[in-house]
Amino acid sequence: MQEEQRVNIIRVLDEAVKSIKDGNIVLLKDLSNETIHDASTVQDQYSITIAIIIYSLSKIHERETHYGQFKGWRTFCYDCVRGLELAKNRLEKFDIKGFDREIKNYLNTLKKLDTKLKNYIQDVFERAKLNKASRIHEHGVSIGRTAELLGVSRYELMDYVGKTFISDVKDNLTIDPVKRMKITREIFK
Repeated sequence: MQEEQRVNIIRVLDEAVKSIKDGNIVLLKDLSNETIHDASTVQDQYSITIAIIIYSLSKIHERETHYGQFKGWRTFCYDCVRGLELAKNRLEKFDIKGFDREIKNYLNTLKKLDTKLKNYIQDVFERAKLNKASRIHEHGVSIGRTAELLGVSRYELMDYVGKTFISDVKDNLTIDPVKRMKITREIFK
């Protein structure tokens, strides 16, 4: 992990913990989007994982009134914050292996949840993977590489991207060459 990514992930985790505690769901989504930009340029697995976790948490906390009725919700919320803090502490100490272990432990806490809540949350995580994969692809990374980075099938990703119309976005819309020449001539008169 490069130093720049390490520092950025620490910042993102710190802000994510604060926004969860404050109930600021919009900030969580923004943090996830920032991290995806890094993941797209460096194609760093840690940034990708953090982006998925943060985005998933934004979606989960967005539906707090629904999920809050399930057994284990409060424990899940506590474990979320605690897991992010532990991961951040590991990174602050330059312990990349410990950070990796904490993220894996964090994801394994889902297995302790009540069956219904666990199923809902796992579904959110799977959808978040596809969403973030499509965003990485939108940044110019190929479907194959993106699928490989996020551990999703190419078919799943192509299906999702096709439904979102991301591939139809025009990257560079330019002025017609004749109009450009006319503008240029006007400038140099």
